Amino acid sequence: MPEHIPRWPEGHPLPALPQQRQTGPRSESVELTPEERNAFAVLVRQLGDRGV
Repeated sequence: MPEHIPRWPEGHPLPALPQQRQTGPRSESVELTPEERNAFAVLVRQLGDRGV
């Protein structure tokens, strides 16, 4: 870095950036019915057959 550009002190947040989270978002899940699981499996097979 060129010497004429001052460095921001370590440990001090940049005022233009929002505070960052230390962890990712909380995981969420739902229980699928057997019919929903079967429909999802069919969809995955169809997408796999397309070679996408």
